[in-house]
Amino acid sequence: LCVIHEQGNQSQEDRCAGVKKGLGGAGTVETLYVNGQELTSVQSTIKAKLAQDSSIDWIMSLVTPVGLVAAQAAEEAGRNPGEDVKIGTFDTNAELVPAIKSGDISFAVDQQPYLQGYLAVDSLWLAKRNGTTVGGGRPVYSGPSFVDADNIDTIAYAAKDGLR
Repeated sequence: LCVIHEQGNQSQEDRCAGVKKGLGGAGTVETLYVNGQELTSVQSTIKAKLAQDSSIDWIMSLVTPVGLVAAQAAEEAGRNPGEDVKIGTFDTNAELVPAIKSGDISFAVDQQPYLQGYLAVDSLWLAKRNGTTVGGGRPVYSGPSFVDADNIDTIAYAAKDGLR
């Protein structure tokens, strides 16, 4: 289940299409449209979908707050998040840290927007100012990365400080 929280947002449609493509035909992905501005409604919609369709074993959220309420919805639907239904999301925040540690959220795609934006601008400034070539002319990867139980402790402070 791929949850789109802003209907009509092409980037979210593209992300769900990427989830489908990433499965390579190994499963089906249904898109669920919700109003991301009303998390109570999101939670009840996901809960109803899980109660209706017991075959759903993964939920992909496109933003952390929706992922967190998906975990609550799974519990309310009698499905154990992390076991009966796994949940992945995009982005990180302070509330995500304990959810990943507990296993309620399996992983987050951490886009590192600060790094992606800052490093690009700083690299341009350094090149203009003194001819510095960050990375020696080779690609400099600035994200995204995956955050899961194996590395959550490494980035927990940054998520809590709003840096990731």
